[in-house]
Amino acid sequence: MRAVVVIGGGIVGTATALHLAEADAGLDVVLVEADPTYTKAATGKGTGGIRQLFTRPENILLSQYTLDVVEDWETWAGTGGEPPGDLGWRANGYLFVAGPDDVDQLRRNFETQQAHGVGADWLEPAELRARHPELRVDDLAGAVLSPRDGWLNPAVFFAGVRARARAAGVRVVHDRVTELVLDEGRVTGVRLQTGQPLAAEAVLVCAGTWTPELVAPLGMRLPIEPMRRHEHCVTASATADDLPFVKDVNGLAIHAHSGGFSIGLVDFDHPGGEDLSVDASYFTRVVEPATAHRLSGLSGFVEQRVWTGLYDQNRLDGNAVIGNWPGHHDNVYVAAGFSGHGFMHALGVGRGLTEHLLTGDYQAVDLTRLGYARIEAEQPYAELGVR
Repeated sequence: MRAVVVIGGGIVGTATALHLAEADAGLDVVLVEADPTYTKAATGKGTGGIRQLFTRPENILLSQYTLDVVEDWETWAGTGGEPPGDLGWRANGYLFVAGPDDVDQLRRNFETQQAHGVGADWLEPAELRARHPELRVDDLAGAVLSPRDGWLNPAVFFAGVRARARAAGVRVVHDRVTELVLDEGRVTGVRLQTGQPLAAEAVLVCAGTWTPELVAPLGMRLPIEPMRRHEHCVTASATADDLPFVKDVNGLAIHAHSGGFSIGLVDFDHPGGEDLSVDASYFTRVVEPATAHRLSGLSGFVEQRVWTGLYDQNRLDGNAVIGNWPGHHDNVYVAAGFSGHGFMHALGVGRGLTEHLLTGDYQAVDLTRLGYARIEAEQPYAELGVR
C-alpha cells in the first residue's frame, strides 16, 4: 500500500488526510500530530466563523465548499450510525462596513463577490440603522451583508471532521516530526522525535506556524510566523443576538456569543513570535473604545474572559501558501500561512491538495495563484479591503 504522511493534526491537516483517504482506498494515510491537546494550535482558538466575503475567487469558493458541508452536517458528519454533535450554527450573516475612504473598494469587492455566486446585499447606512439600531452608522458610507454566512462551535466541527477521517482509515500518530528524510534529492518520508522513520511517497506539511522550519532544509522559504491574537468575551447593557458578524477595515470583529459578544481587534503590528501572553490593558486601551464606537446603541461593556491564539501569519500578503514546489521537491506539499482563515478553508484546501497529488492538477478550485511561486517571486496576492 502506498503511504502518505500528513504533518499537523489541526483542522487543515485532518481535512487533508480525510480527503486523501476517501479519494484513494489504496493509500495508507498517516496523520502525525505532536500535541494531541492542541494547546498552541490555532484550531482550538478560533471563533468558528465562515464567510464568503473575500475578494480573491479562491477564498470565496473555498468558503462555499465549507458552507455546503455545514448545511449538510447531519449527513456529512454522521459516522457509524451515530448522529454528529450540534454545530450551534448561527446563520446571522457577515456584515462588512466601510467609511467614505474605503467604500469604493467595498463596492468593487461586492461586485467580485456577486460574480462568484455570493448572495450578498448592499446596504446604505440608513437601511443598516433600521435593521440594527445598536450599530453606529453616521461614519459609514456603505455595508455588505452575506446572509448565508455565520459561525459555529469550532470544537464540534473539528470533532466531526476527525471522526470522519478515522472512519475513512486515517492513522493518527502522536509524535513530533523532526525532519523530512531526503534520498538523492527526493523526500522519501519523515523522521519522528522517537527516532522512528516513516516512509512516504508524498509528505504534506500542514503544521501551521511550525511549517517554515520543517521545509527550510529543502530550501523552501516561507514568510510565515506566529502572530498573537486576543479574543474577548464581553457583556453589555443588552444583547443583540440577531447581529451579523461585523468586521471593518481596521480589524474589528464583533459577533454575538453566550449572551454577550465575542470581540477581536487584531494588532497586525505586534511582533511575531510564539507569544501566548495576555495584555491585560489591551481591552481597555484598544478594544473597548472601538466596540463602544461601533455598538453605540449599547453601553456597559465588561470583559468577562480573554484568551490568546496564534495566527500563522503570512507576512507577504496574509493569504495561505498552498501546494508543492514544482521542479524542486514535487512530492512535498505545504498548506500554511492562512492568517486567520484556515478553519473556514481547511476542507477545500484538503480537497485541492488531494486532487493535485493524485492527478497533478486542481479540479474543483484552481489554487495555483495561492502557490509557492508567488512567494519566490515576492508577488503578493492579498485580500483587498477587509482582511
